[in-house]
Amino acid sequence: MKNFNKYKIGIIALGAVITVTASSCRKQLFQDPKTSLSPDAVFSSPDRIEKAAIGMYDQLQNINFFGGRVLIYVDVRGTDVNPPAYFNPLPQFVTVTSSEGYTAGAWQGAYRSIGEVNLFLKNLTSASGVSAAKIGQYNGEAEFIRALNYFYLVNMWAQPYKFTSGATHPGVPLVLTSSDAPFDSSNQLPRSTVAAVYAQIEKDLLDAEAKLPANYGDPGFSNVARATKGAAQALLARVYLYEQKYAEASTYADKVIAGGYILNPDPLTPFRTYTTKESIFSVAMNGADNPNTNNALGQHYNPDQRGDIQVSTGYVSLMDTTTDLRYKNMILQQGGAFWTAKYVGVADWVPVLRYSEILLIKAEALANLAGGVDVNAVTLVNQVRSRSHAAAIAPATKTDLINAILTERRIELAFEGQGEFDYLRTGRGIPAHSVIAAQAYGSDYVILPIPKYDTDKNPNLVQNPGY
Repeated sequence: MKNFNKYKIGIIALGAVITVTASSCRKQLFQDPKTSLSPDAVFSSPDRIEKAAIGMYDQLQNINFFGGRVLIYVDVRGTDVNPPAYFNPLPQFVTVTSSEGYTAGAWQGAYRSIGEVNLFLKNLTSASGVSAAKIGQYNGEAEFIRALNYFYLVNMWAQPYKFTSGATHPGVPLVLTSSDAPFDSSNQLPRSTVAAVYAQIEKDLLDAEAKLPANYGDPGFSNVARATKGAAQALLARVYLYEQKYAEASTYADKVIAGGYILNPDPLTPFRTYTTKESIFSVAMNGADNPNTNNALGQHYNPDQRGDIQVSTGYVSLMDTTTDLRYKNMILQQGGAFWTAKYVGVADWVPVLRYSEILLIKAEALANLAGGVDVNAVTLVNQVRSRSHAAAIAPATKTDLINAILTERRIELAFEGQGEFDYLRTGRGIPAHSVIAAQAYGSDYVILPIPKYDTDKNPNLVQNPGY
């Protein structure tokens, strides 16, 4: 990362003492690095504490989760890419097993990042020489990262929020502290309900919103690469939308809209210049600090690199190919196939929250709250479409409007980790596509199995049905 490389001491120091959550452990965590600092030493000065905080973002880069793979896993189980052989069996649904490697790596990667956050928060309580405001900022950054990981965990490994009344169905284990005895039986946590996981995500983000700065005075890097007040508000807007708390989603979208974010004239711009005012939060990368040639988004999506993931003709058909810039500037045709131009190489930043999503969250919230066609929702959708030179929508009914918004999300947010989630959160199954049979809403296979390694080690960890 541009500014993060010099902070590697933070991740090394934490790595020397990190304890393992009930759901993630790797042998190398218990091997002392050649150069390491104790927690007391790390948290003894403002400079070292800052470097330790940066270490949380370095861990967020992990190759199996927010290095980009988590976005891929959600999208290859949607309908906008052709099922790639490289990621089999994930796109096939029914052939995934609890011993499958991608699933295990993602689960462990997420909990490893959460473990880093919990350890940082534990040691931050003994920090010295740092102002209360700065301590608050660091708490907010940690809580944002933890909430982000739990959001993807609960949506990948549990049925959507609306699946049961009150979201009382099983979610994922909530690991919120760092243990000095990671293998103690007290750390064999059961799965919390989906409602409890979402409540914790909300709690973390609300606290983060109160403590995080609007910016870091660094528009060329940290304003997008580190958690800000706008990032916490944007993720809250998404969370409330998934919970179908439409009034709250609308309120938090308004907060982001008031924060000075904008759409670039060209939809490709935020995927080439990562720190424009369209990008709210991204996981930063650079040529020397990235997920490598086998894991980066640009490697998997770019036909001139690994070229593992092709765009489906179904996705292309959603756009007017004569005018829409999302086709003209962002879809490649090569070797008889379509490809996205969003990602080109190992140094691509991983987009997490963009302003166009916020406009569409606001539109969807308004559309669901209204009794008929909400004109403000129509205007917001057309704002996104106008930027890309797409024709305006003019829905005749509320149902038409909601369907148009969901279609617009497919077009605008494709290949950004939204594909499968948008079907499930709205109570729809995954349609048949390519060689993939339809998966009905509520199918056991639309969510992933908990890795067998973890259920074997933790008798309190109940497996998902069908696995």
